[in-house]
Amino acid sequence: MPSRRLLPSGPEAAGPLAEFAHRLRRTASATRLLASWCAERDIGDGPIRVERHAVPASAPGAEVITALLGAGGPDGVRHRRVTLRRGGAALSDCDIWWLPSRLDPTMQAELDGTDRPFGLVVEGLHPIRRMLSEAILPPGGPHILEHRALLLAGTGAPRPIAMVRELYRRALIE
Repeated sequence: MPSRRLLPSGPEAAGPLAEFAHRLRRTASATRLLASWCAERDIGDGPIRVERHAVPASAPGAEVITALLGAGGPDGVRHRRVTLRRGGAALSDCDIWWLPSRLDPTMQAELDGTDRPFGLVVEGLHPIRRMLSEAILPPGGPHILEHRALLLAGTGAPRPIAMVRELYRRALIE
């Protein structure tokens, strides 16, 4: 496993990576943050869309994901692997594991049939992001920051609806 270092969070934190990470820690929607970040920096154009990728037959750590989501077993968990893009600019690569039983059927249909990002599809649930981990990735690769977060439905008693692993691309801060 490559070495990773944590981001500074105090007054010594400066620069675009620290600013992006700070904003990501405080947002309810990574997709909304990406849209505003890109608009502020003239990265890509248009709305944030997903490019779908094949998912592996079994996810490493499936037991942990199932437990975090409070699912009865891995069979009830769906997995989506995407690249978030704004126009031609690739912004992040994401794995999303979610519980369809905790989404409205129209949300599930939208996830299955459109290129809208998960975060925008589930906005009606007023999700709350609970960061699980954050790491700066080693130089040389396409990604600079990894975030893992649990998404909770913000309406009623907070219940997990999804777990995300997000790899943010260097192009966001260069």
